[in-house]
Amino acid sequence: MKNLTLTICLFLNFVTAPSLAQDDSHEADREAMLVILKNIEQALNDRDLTAALKDMDDEVIITYQDSTVTQGSEEAAAYYNKMMEGAAAIVNEFSTVATVGAPAVFHGDTAIAYGTTVDRYVLARGLELTLNANWSTTLQKRDGKWVVLALHFSTDLFDNPMLNSSRRMTKIVGFGGLLGGMLLMWIIGRVRRKSAAA
Repeated sequence: MKNLTLTICLFLNFVTAPSLAQDDSHEADREAMLVILKNIEQALNDRDLTAALKDMDDEVIITYQDSTVTQGSEEAAAYYNKMMEGAAAIVNEFSTVATVGAPAVFHGDTAIAYGTTVDRYVLARGLELTLNANWSTTLQKRDGKWVVLALHFSTDLFDNPMLNSSRRMTKIVGFGGLLGGMLLMWIIGRVRRKSAAA
């Protein structure tokens, strides 16, 4: 597999996790969750979706950066294959480096973590871009083991490479249209002058 997209265009280089208080009662839990999330990142960069889903709930809900939502490993695999595999794939290459924004917040046996990612995409049409994104995840402890229940990814609607590229293209097309219009008017003017002279 070629690295989850756009979503699981995902996770993370958790080596730079925030520091914790020495008397943190959840220290062991935090360390276990960081291992899980780092393993997910490694699996994605290794193009191994099966390994990436290993520590996720069977019905894990993932929201991707293109607003697609999948539920369960089968839907996640189908989305991945659509985006990354085959002749009609949208993404040729994907890699991610991520950080944790703050220590996870615990609600009993449920925890919520969040942070940022820097994702690199090479699209099928050759466009290469780097995307700064945000992520959040919900995990639950079951029989002493943490599992991922949900993942969510988002980008800045008003400041992102795709939008900036579109703006640049609009300016190029507009400038090209202006030059083309001026050239057309010049040609028409010459033709009219020649006709009048005849």
